[in-house]
Amino acid sequence: GQILINGFDFKKLLPHSAHQWITYMGHDPMLLSDSIKNNICLGDELDLDHYLKMVCLDQEVGELKNGPDTLIGNGGMTLSGCQQQRVALARTLAHAKPIIILDDPFSAVDPATEQQILANLKSLKGHVILLMTHRVHCFSQLDQIIYIHDHQVSVGKHEDLLKKNAGYAELIEGGQQDAHYR
Repeated sequence: GQILINGFDFKKLLPHSAHQWITYMGHDPMLLSDSIKNNICLGDELDLDHYLKMVCLDQEVGELKNGPDTLIGNGGMTLSGCQQQRVALARTLAHAKPIIILDDPFSAVDPATEQQILANLKSLKGHVILLMTHRVHCFSQLDQIIYIHDHQVSVGKHEDLLKKNAGYAELIEGGQQDAHYR
């Protein structure tokens, strides 16, 4: 197959130049012992409020004594796990390249906040977002799903995969049952 980015074949990309195309947010937020603002902006002049709104963190930060200038401590220890993830996601979005890879960015986020962040992510233009997640309840909102099981790959919309792939349908049904017990 072929992956084209603005007409350029991704296979021809030199390994050391991938950083020009890809922004990655890992599963564990890597935060600086600094302010919320500096963790997101990394010294750049950016519209911080925009990124705080994108990750549904604007009200919480606004309620802090020092707002975005609040120091978060080593690794963000003064923030909840949910807040840490959203600061890391805001930083990722603030410095986004055409391809954004998000590794389970909602594992500590409540479902309502996750839904709003997903809607905000869908509003981004000019980016391909690869979302890796275990939270199957959001799959129906995604444009395309890549389902990998036993070295077999299926790609399609949620509804199509439910009809065509028994393993995917079983995963979704099991995930929905698990959600009822939470």
